[in-house]
Amino acid sequence: MRNVLNIIVHDFKRLTSSVVALVILMGIIVVPCLFAWFNSLSNDDPFKPQSTGRIPVAVVSEDEGTEMIGMNINVGEKFIDAVNGNDMIGWDILKNKEKAIEGVYAGDYYAAVIVPEDFSENVLSFSKGEMKHPKIIFYENEKKNAIAPKITGKVREVLEQEIDRAFVDTIGSYITEAANAAKAAGLDPEDAFGDLSDRMTDLSADLESALVMIRGAAGLSDAAGNLLKASDNLIGSSENTIELGEQLLESAEGRIPEEVDTSSVQAVIDAITSALSDDLDRIDSNLSSAEERMDAYNQYVQNDLENQMKLVATMKNSTDRAANKLSDMGFTGLASRFARISDKLDHIYDLMDELVEADDSNWNTMKGYIDDILSDIAFAEDSIVKIEADVDDELDKKLEQVIDDARKSISKTRNSLSGVYGDMDLLENALSKSDKALKSMKGGLNGTVYTLTSLQNGARNLAQLFDNLSGSDMVKDVNHLMTNDAAVIAENMATPIKMNTEEVYPIRNFGSVMAPFYLVIAQWIGAMFAAVMIHVQVKRREDELGGMKLHEAFFGRYRLFLMIGLAQALLVSIGELLYVGIQCLHPLLFILAALVNGLIFTLIVYSLIFALENIGLAVGVIFMILQVAGGGGTFPVEVLPAPFRALFPFMPFRYAMDAMRECIGGMYDHTYIKCLGILILFGLAAIAFGLLLHKPMRGIIEKVEESKRESDVML
Repeated sequence: MRNVLNIIVHDFKRLTSSVVALVILMGIIVVPCLFAWFNSLSNDDPFKPQSTGRIPVAVVSEDEGTEMIGMNINVGEKFIDAVNGNDMIGWDILKNKEKAIEGVYAGDYYAAVIVPEDFSENVLSFSKGEMKHPKIIFYENEKKNAIAPKITGKVREVLEQEIDRAFVDTIGSYITEAANAAKAAGLDPEDAFGDLSDRMTDLSADLESALVMIRGAAGLSDAAGNLLKASDNLIGSSENTIELGEQLLESAEGRIPEEVDTSSVQAVIDAITSALSDDLDRIDSNLSSAEERMDAYNQYVQNDLENQMKLVATMKNSTDRAANKLSDMGFTGLASRFARISDKLDHIYDLMDELVEADDSNWNTMKGYIDDILSDIAFAEDSIVKIEADVDDELDKKLEQVIDDARKSISKTRNSLSGVYGDMDLLENALSKSDKALKSMKGGLNGTVYTLTSLQNGARNLAQLFDNLSGSDMVKDVNHLMTNDAAVIAENMATPIKMNTEEVYPIRNFGSVMAPFYLVIAQWIGAMFAAVMIHVQVKRREDELGGMKLHEAFFGRYRLFLMIGLAQALLVSIGELLYVGIQCLHPLLFILAALVNGLIFTLIVYSLIFALENIGLAVGVIFMILQVAGGGGTFPVEVLPAPFRALFPFMPFRYAMDAMRECIGGMYDHTYIKCLGILILFGLAAIAFGLLLHKPMRGIIEKVEESKRESDVML
């Protein structure tokens, strides 16, 4: 111990006796700290609008727009308007496509966005019965800067948002204008069904008049004596009555529509089935991807499961409502199919509720749940296809059956009236001879009354059906959505799912995230800097130190390196907190972690050079390079090549940065203590390395030094 203290005292005297030595010592302490501070400041927040707003990106719209029911629609123009109001990127709106592309090649722009000529036509292609995917051309200069392409990646996010916004505005205005045009043309759903109801009511009233006439004719047979006395007048009156009945039947037949337009109801059902199909496809795709790997499945459970369960619940409510409405309207076949889809959605929701994060013990069970869900989705999608195939036939058949009944009733009535004509002829020939002729006429008139009563009931039922459709909630909802809530429909089409992000260990800026990386590099550089500028080997006269042992020489000189490492740690950590102003929830523990880093890093570098001299210095540089590349300071270790992933557990940088991140973002369990404990183990291993290899490596080191001297070039 006496020799260790003597070395420390001698080192202190030598350093304080030389101004140059003190200046160099100060440089060793301060210069690495500047590296950490300036890099942290430069990375303060490169993704905020004040920074990314200075990155120039060209935008050109060549969209020619499209015509739709007399309206000129141009989504590209609305997209340009939306971009102009966004300050996330330095947008430069140009008219010339070639100039924008040339600017990207020349480096004047980091990227260029080109909206093609057919963009609006493709966006609105769904309204014409076809689906074309609109495309925007994105040019990006990846040569200009290494990080800029990653920042311009934000452009894609902004483009998606602004295209959605332009789509919402365009579709919203289109639906509103289309609804107004339909109303102007008299195509309002409620009015259409109301008009049909009025026509059937008029038909019923006409049939009532005919019935009054026919009943009057039947009553004449009760006055047989009067009939015999005034047979000519009675027969003429009866013929006139029957002719009036025929006229009324012709009027009723003319009022029955040839065709019934069910396109409004069909459009509602098509919209529901289309939305169900799209949502089921999205859930099917997400679950199929999650089933392939356990880590992808766990990410799905953490990020997407809750929102997709809410989507399934919403889909079930929509199918239940559709089933009830169709059942009330008499379309029982369609209603039952929607009910079966609802049952499957309910089962899907229950299965999704069983999904939890997977490990080796329950992974097969979770995959089984996913397979069951995918099977239910396939069943539901098949049912949707059948609904879409049958919806036109069932709607038309239901209404055509009622109209056909009315036509049949009119036809029967006309046949009955023809029979009455025959009865009237018979009456005219045999009225004076037989009372039987009177009874025959009365029977014919009673049959006519029965037929007209049946027809009248049919007309009343039709009037009630159309009246119910006119005032039904479904038709009102469709009409209301087309007029008042068009923007809501378009927005739901563009962005059907909203995502709520819960930040875990939030960090306010990028500089705070990167501070541990730059700080540990600075501390390692500081240790290397000290080893380059200060002799590791103790060179003293025998009379000054006496018989100095190996461990005494090791720890005696290391005290100087330790003091430099601790001074660097205090200066760089306090500077990060006070000068740079990084986020730090536990500043004292942050400083403690920096002190432990200084202790371990100087000990590792010192031990390498103590055992291997210049070779150890080279090893220290290589060790630093490996840790910078594969220590997890920038890219996640999972994306690095296999050699770095294998070396990752043996890199001190990893544990040094993790300890500091705990202080910056928030503590979890005993991670902080574990990291410092592992660093201390690295330090103990370094001491053993330096002491055990010092003597065995002497021969190799001397040969290396001799070879260097013979080269007459190497230091």
